[in-house]
Order: sequence, then structure tokens, then C-alpha cells
Amino acid sequence: MTQNIGLQQKYDMLYKYCNDIVILMNPEGDVLDANEKALNIFGPSIIDHKIDKAIDGIEAHLTSLGNSQIVQSFHLHNKTRSSVKHHLQVMLIPISEGQKLREIMLIAKDLNELESYKTEVERLREKLELLEEEQRLKNSEKKGERSSSFAVTLKKLEVANQKLKDMYATLNNELELAAILQKSLVPDNLSEHEKIRFSFHYEPMGQVGGDYYDVIDIDKNRKGVILADVSGHGVSSAFIAAMLKISFTNYAPNNPSPSDVLNKLNKEYCSVIQTGDYVTAFYAIFDTTKNKITYSGAGHPKPLYQYKKGAEVELLSSEGFFIGMFEEAEYKDSMLEFGAGGRFLAYTDGIIEAYSEERNEQFGETRLLKSFIKYQDNSLDQIIQLIIKDVKKFMHKSKFYDDLAMVTVEYKAKGEKK
Repeated sequence: MTQNIGLQQKYDMLYKYCNDIVILMNPEGDVLDANEKALNIFGPSIIDHKIDKAIDGIEAHLTSLGNSQIVQSFHLHNKTRSSVKHHLQVMLIPISEGQKLREIMLIAKDLNELESYKTEVERLREKLELLEEEQRLKNSEKKGERSSSFAVTLKKLEVANQKLKDMYATLNNELELAAILQKSLVPDNLSEHEKIRFSFHYEPMGQVGGDYYDVIDIDKNRKGVILADVSGHGVSSAFIAAMLKISFTNYAPNNPSPSDVLNKLNKEYCSVIQTGDYVTAFYAIFDTTKNKITYSGAGHPKPLYQYKKGAEVELLSSEGFFIGMFEEAEYKDSMLEFGAGGRFLAYTDGIIEAYSEERNEQFGETRLLKSFIKYQDNSLDQIIQLIIKDVKKFMHKSKFYDDLAMVTVEYKAKGEKK
């Protein structure tokens, strides 16, 4: 067997607490180790074999990863040896030593579980409808004319109906609480700034999502903008996002280094988050005196950056590891100029991973870049709405599997007031 100290020892927290599929590979795609969930789905024979023997269609992503330091995220449809079809949301994380790629970690969420939950809820709803129909029959029949089997069935359905009502009552209470919490996480409006303006869009997949964005004053000349995405959805993700907001607002003021803030968040979360959830984030500070952007990323999709109006649009790197799993993860600052008319757009992976079942592909970075360039003469609010329209048109009737969040920043043209 390939020499490795083992996933459980080397990545103890991830092994113990992650509810997703976790596989450790070398750069050539040989599987070194896997957690219990991966072994249950793909079988123990996955160890010491090529990953493409277990997961179809992953070869191209491994090849494109190369020596990159960027976390990749994508969707795959895969069949196991038992012919069970799995819809996987896959994340490839390069683990480097210096400039050399040493290992690749694959973390995949099996979206079949989400579909199974929806199916179970639908089954219970159908049972509820049946109960209501039989209750109507019961009321229309004369006393004593019901069969004993009908009475037994009716009793079972009454019990099931009560359980369903109790479940929905509990779920709705939790979702209402989480939804209130979610609304408190994002700014309702922002005070007008002399030199820069902001625009946002947030659309949770369900009633409650796990995306979070915020704008904070570092000092009178600098604004900090963060966009983060908690893995998973629902109540737990909303609470983790709330914790992130509290920590961020504690660490960010008067701190000119985004990487230092991310380091502090990571160290705190490594001791707090033990649910299998993790956080990707991109944090940028806009200095309106020096006309600079200082930024740092934590496994987040690459934001779009345009130095000034009409300039080439670039994709910024987001090299740091995601937050809340590895205490030794390190983050670094990068700096860019930001001139009059310049624009910045950050987004969560729900945008580029929006999936079209008709095309059998994702929206992707390339389409996002083309949309941004196509609409660059529009206002910030219009750009966001037009991009979201493009995403939904691309998906057609396909389902959303993630939240949609976007944050845009624009450096006002000289002399512009509004």
C-alpha cells in the first residue's frame, strides 16, 4: 500500500466530523486514503487505485488542476458498481509544500441525499392527502358501515398525519428562526460613499441558505467587503454564518490585512466548528486614498476584476484553504490598483456551478466572464440582474442545488456624485 500516515491521523478533524465524501490522492490520481462514507459508496477497493476507476469524468479536472494552487468545484453524475446513480458536488483541494503539489483532497457532497429527503416529504404529503380523502368518506358514511380494515387504515393515517404535522411545525419554527437570523446577516442598505458604490444579490436555494456578505468600515478611507459560503444549507449553516459575522466584525475594524483576518477566523473556527461544515471566503479592502485593493481568499471562487472602465477583465486567485478545518492553513495578501470606473465582482459557487441538465454542463467561469464583459456598460445593479438572468436562462428548467450570491464594487468616475 502507498505509504501515508492515514487520513484519520493527518486530517483528524475532517475525518471525524465531515459528513461528505473525503478522498486523499497523490497528484497522479492514485487514492491514498478515504473516509468511511467514501468507502461505503465506492467500496474498499478504491484505495491504491486510480480515482477515475471510481468517479467517471474526473480525469479532465485532475489534468487541469496541474500544479495550481486553486480549489476547483464542479458537479459530476456518476454510477457506482451497484448501478446507483449519484449526483456529486465535488471540490478538489490542492495541498502543497512550498511550490510543489504534494496531495489532492477530494470532498464531495452526495446530492442524492437531498433528493431522498424531498421524496420522503412528498410521500408524506401524499399520505396526508389520502387521509383527508378518507376522512371525507368517513364523514359521508353512516355509522357502523365502515369495515374494520378501513378503520385500522384510517387510524394509521391519523397517526402518520399527526407525525407529519409535528414534523412540519418543528421544521417551520426552525426555518422561521433561521430566516430571521439570515436577514440580519446581510446589510439592508449602505450609506453612500464619496468614491465607491456597492451592489448585492442574494437568492437562497431554499428558505434558508448559508451564504454571507458584509461591508465594514476599516477606517474613514478604507472599506472591507467579505463574501463567504458555508458548506451545506439550512438552519445549521445559517447559525454558522451568524457566528462568522460576529467574528468578522470583531477582527476586521482597524485591521488593514485581509489575510490576518482570515487567519484569525480560521484558528477560531477550527476549535469551534465540529459539524463537518466549512467556509469558503474572499475578503477585500478598498483603499480610496491610495486607489488600491488588498485581498485574500480562502478556497473561494475567483472574483472578477477590472482595473478601470474599458480595461481587460481578470480573474483573481483565491489560494488559501477553506476556513474551519485545518488550523495550520495560511493566507496571504495580494494588492492591485483600482482606478476610476474600475469594477470588482465576487460571487459564490452557486453561480458558476448552476447546472443545465439539457446541456449536461455547468454555467462556469467562462460564461460568467463573457456576461460581465457584455454588460459592462450597464449600472452595477443592472449587471447583477442581467447576469442572474443569463444563469437562469442557461439552466432552463433544471434545479438549483445551491444559493446564488453576488457582490459588486465600483470606483466612481472622476467628479461623479451618484
